[in-house]
Amino acid sequence: MQATTRTELWSVVAVAALSVAFLVRVAAQAVQRWYPQGFLPPFDAWQGSGMPYPALLACQVVILALLAVAICSMVHRGRLLSAKGSRYVIFIGCAYFALMLARLALGLTVLGDSAWFTAWISALLHLDLAVVVILWGRDQHRLARTANTR
Repeated sequence: MQATTRTELWSVVAVAALSVAFLVRVAAQAVQRWYPQGFLPPFDAWQGSGMPYPALLACQVVILALLAVAICSMVHRGRLLSAKGSRYVIFIGCAYFALMLARLALGLTVLGDSAWFTAWISALLHLDLAVVVILWGRDQHRLARTANTR
């Protein structure tokens, strides 16, 4: 197996695992909404915003569909973005990650009285999604560079 093949496989596995983690989060919050379980955090602990839950759930389903498209493009080595577009995606993913990391840090320190900054489950899953964006963008960038060198 070549090094690039291992890297590609690692990226697919990482994106798939992070996507499953997001799916588990979506499912756990839904369970807590309609069939509360004592072993899970309460429903409100999963909520990081004031968005009504039906709208949040709809957005999460769209995100899950986009994650499936990203995974499929990685598995089938499909290039959906140009090299420039993939750099923008990587930049957005890094900015998203930095903002959510700052959110966590501020919530643990000076803004501990703000519900949005202390919603750690939500913040952790945003970090999860940011890493997916970065990995997918990197995969797309590698494919675009390879296509341009042929």
